[in-house]
Amino acid sequence: MVPTRKLARIACFYPGLPQLWNRGSWVGLVVAVGFTALANTLLLATCVYDEWIPPQHILGGTIALAVVWLFSLWRSRVDLRRSGNQEIASQMPHDESATSVAVALGRQVREQLFIDAQRVYLAGDWVATEQLLLKLLKEDARDVQGRLMLATLWRRQGRYSEALRQLDKLARLEAADEWQYEIAAERQEINERQELAATTVSFEQEANNEHTNEISAEEPSDQQEMNNETNRRLAA
Repeated sequence: MVPTRKLARIACFYPGLPQLWNRGSWVGLVVAVGFTALANTLLLATCVYDEWIPPQHILGGTIALAVVWLFSLWRSRVDLRRSGNQEIASQMPHDESATSVAVALGRQVREQLFIDAQRVYLAGDWVATEQLLLKLLKEDARDVQGRLMLATLWRRQGRYSEALRQLDKLARLEAADEWQYEIAAERQEINERQELAATTVSFEQEANNEHTNEISAEEPSDQQEMNNETNRRLAA
């Protein structure tokens, strides 16, 4: 079976036929009938009844027939190309619409994940918050708000190194340019927490050392008191 597109190309070689076939045009019908009548008349006048028409008129008719055929061929091919472009254009909105729907659905899923993460975060369920944020970043690794919230969560859990790595990834995203202040503030908060933790550990170590020294200093005094008590008893 010959494809419709190929039949349309073949029809271009017969003046008026493409317009008659595609649109049912009366102009196409008139052109097709007129071209057929002129071609048959010239053929009969040339091959059968050569006395009907003078040779110069036959030559003029042949030239006119050729001009009509060439013009019709050119016009039909232009129309065919234009209809093909319109068909492609008519399909594009459908494809773009399907793509837009898919993008919108994906965005809706990510937004819902972020909302759920905020809800469980405020409820104090940090494990569920982390799971939702990791799922969100799996859907879209460039989600700035989700990655920033994950860094905040890990900072509050004391996981400072992991939080800083998230901020480093976040700083490399082009979409994070508008969030530089929040990123810098979070990084500063982590650094302050790390310094405070280091200071606390150092203070506890010093306190433990002082306590150990006090115990060591008290032990000879207790021994001395015991010796003095023993001596007093012997003297008595």
